[in-house]
Amino acid sequence: MKSVWTAATLAAALVLPACSTPGYRTLNPSCVEPFADAKYNRDGHQDTTYIVAVMAGRSPREAALLSFYNEAADDLAWRFAAPQVSLWASFGGWGYRHRIVGVLHSLHGGEPDAVARRRADLARLLSQRPVGETETIWQSGLIIHALGDSYSHTLGDRGQGAAYGELYGHLFDGHSPDYVAMRPPVYRAYIETLFEALRVPGQDDRAAFEAFRDRIMALPEGEAWITRHVEAIRAAREDVAPAPRMDCDALAGSLTMREVSRFLQELESGFSG
Repeated sequence: MKSVWTAATLAAALVLPACSTPGYRTLNPSCVEPFADAKYNRDGHQDTTYIVAVMAGRSPREAALLSFYNEAADDLAWRFAAPQVSLWASFGGWGYRHRIVGVLHSLHGGEPDAVARRRADLARLLSQRPVGETETIWQSGLIIHALGDSYSHTLGDRGQGAAYGELYGHLFDGHSPDYVAMRPPVYRAYIETLFEALRVPGQDDRAAFEAFRDRIMALPEGEAWITRHVEAIRAAREDVAPAPRMDCDALAGSLTMREVSRFLQELESGFSG
């Protein structure tokens, strides 16, 4: 394990000076005001989590925390994002690399039956998490990230194929798998699963959720409509509930590589196969 943290220290020295500002500082409405225009790749994780969590019966504060920790898997890039960790952890940190790439980002390379099991396992484990602003809410946020990626990081126009693998991920397909507009049926399946996993009986608003789902599904699909989907999801977020303000730098600082690594190891041990 010592080699992992040595590699991480080296990566920090080499990579951090070249990294841009973490996305949450400019692209999360709970972290900054005034808020910038909607951006690609914030809709599927950050904004969708907030929308669905509120509609499922979670408080705006809890929804904002789940949203933040979900997106942290990409925002805190040198620690947790698949492309960056894939590079630096290849030098002595293969166990950590596997947990980040294969578990957190669901790039496990499994065949369709393995994909179905992973989705079911993540949904089950998420549904068993405590409701409310708990000390371990960051773990729920990371599970949501893995759940979302278990849908988007797959082959097939409906996500019915195998998962992308750990070695290259979806490098050769660019960002296409992450765009809602490219495969709306995959997004629909994901948000329906997420709603059920987060639902608080008696406090959820299924009618509002179904209206949101149907509104997004009614949009045209394809590359030319990526921005339209992003804007529609962002507009839905603004309609749901005002974003509570949070100390996002403090939240980001609380996520350590050691704790996340241990949690992902525990998470993987709960998979059915």
